[in-house]
Amino acid sequence: MRAMLLLSILLLPLCALAQEPASTADATAEIAEPGTRIESPSRSALYEQALERKLPTQEQRKLDFNGESQLGLYMPAARPEGLGGVLLIAGPGEHADWPNLIAPLRRQLSDAGWNTLSIGLPDSPPLPDSALNDTPTDNTDPQDGAVEQGLQAADNQPDQAPPAEDAAADYATRCTQLIQAAWKVLSAEGNEYITVIARDASGYWALRAASPPVSGQPPQALILFQPREPELADQPTFQLLLEQWDKPLLELINSGSAQGEIQAREHQRIAQRAGHDQYKQWDTDYLQDSMLAEDMLQKRIEGWLERLVETQAAGSTASAKAAMTP
Repeated sequence: MRAMLLLSILLLPLCALAQEPASTADATAEIAEPGTRIESPSRSALYEQALERKLPTQEQRKLDFNGESQLGLYMPAARPEGLGGVLLIAGPGEHADWPNLIAPLRRQLSDAGWNTLSIGLPDSPPLPDSALNDTPTDNTDPQDGAVEQGLQAADNQPDQAPPAEDAAADYATRCTQLIQAAWKVLSAEGNEYITVIARDASGYWALRAASPPVSGQPPQALILFQPREPELADQPTFQLLLEQWDKPLLELINSGSAQGEIQAREHQRIAQRAGHDQYKQWDTDYLQDSMLAEDMLQKRIEGWLERLVETQAAGSTASAKAAMTP
């Protein structure tokens, strides 16, 4: 009898364990059907969630374009009357407060008297299902940790493949309309002169959005930091867009690489052939080994913008005097 009682006591936990997996399996089945894939948040969505918690609400602007909405970061000039507006466009896969070039410039230029607005590019078309199934993802929810963890989660999202031919035109439209929506925000803040500063492949999209016949009101100047042409089928080339641009353009190229040296010579020839006397090119290779590289670059960009404003002001004065002359 005692042996039977002892055997019953030992078997009770085993019975409980045998029943638990069944209930857990039922609960899992209710969450997701077999063969379905739970979509993880996009990189830009994770970035936006993190930035909305990190930065003051007064800096945040919602840009509506092509039936979508995206976060932009605005900083007013630290003076009663701003010198103009500067739109900063982060590179592909980067956010509106990207630590390289974008975040430092948006703050420094604001301190120097410019109204700044920074944005990232729209998400590119999603990968095919087969590619997504083979690609590891990070499902970390930034709500579960600090803002830095949210940004890290977005960084860990896999890069998306170049758009297919049938999606390239739609992506070009989205990029163009987002940039134009950003111009409208800066214009609504009273900025008569707008300059665009773009990193990497965003330089192509800035030039594309500013070139006729797409743009209704292009910016007055462009600054392209190490521009790169995206992999798109049946779209205008960077070289063609550069030939069509006839306003001030400052291109920052690193000739330290073979590709950078080729690009520098090619773009210089295009500008000379087209007679673009307002095209300038700076080589940033000498900054690579400097501890003050970022600060030096920011100061040079700020100085170029100030000279641009002086030139524009002088031109407006001369035009006004000419109009008044009988």
